[in-house]
Amino acid sequence: MSQVVVTYEKEEFLIILMLGIKMKFYATLLFMFLVLPLSGCAPNVVTYYRPMVDGGKVLTPRCVPTESIVEFNLPNTNGRLHVRAWANNGKHINQISLFFSGKDWNVIHFTSTDFQIRDIEKNVIIGASSILAYRSDGASNLTTEPYLAQPERPGLFRFHVQINSSNPLPNNFELLSPSIVIDGEEIVFPSIRFEQKQWIGVNPLNC
Repeated sequence: MSQVVVTYEKEEFLIILMLGIKMKFYATLLFMFLVLPLSGCAPNVVTYYRPMVDGGKVLTPRCVPTESIVEFNLPNTNGRLHVRAWANNGKHINQISLFFSGKDWNVIHFTSTDFQIRDIEKNVIIGASSILAYRSDGASNLTTEPYLAQPERPGLFRFHVQINSSNPLPNNFELLSPSIVIDGEEIVFPSIRFEQKQWIGVNPLNC
């Protein structure tokens, strides 16, 4: 008699276990097809470059928490000139961008247009296919001519340099820049290293 009771309890346990698994499965389906769409979220995979520079601070965009921007002050400028750097392999263009802001400076230019992209893994130098300068009056090829920047305005950069590559950027590289001149003072521009990474997660669709 005791053996019959034990057997019945095992069968009952198995039935309860199977019901629990089914309920968990249906709850997962319900979450995927109802809760996620209603919350405006979807799984996403983002490939990006994490930039690094001595004394720099890595920032993340608002929607996708990728550490894809680095902000730093140029040395020997007493914090008056701020730089942000970002790199991306896009559908139509592969680029590295440098954004310049800050209040207490006026004239800016590079000593040359010899920007180099060094593949760290292969130790190969890649030349830029083109270099653009974005100013308040429009965009054109970068030259060594001094540029009198417009006064700083909230949310806007005073000067922007875009280094383009005809080939995809390497997985691990550094940008070697010529010296920069700020109000007549020449300053060595630091090298910026970029490492390709991936972020996988859920982000709002309306971002």
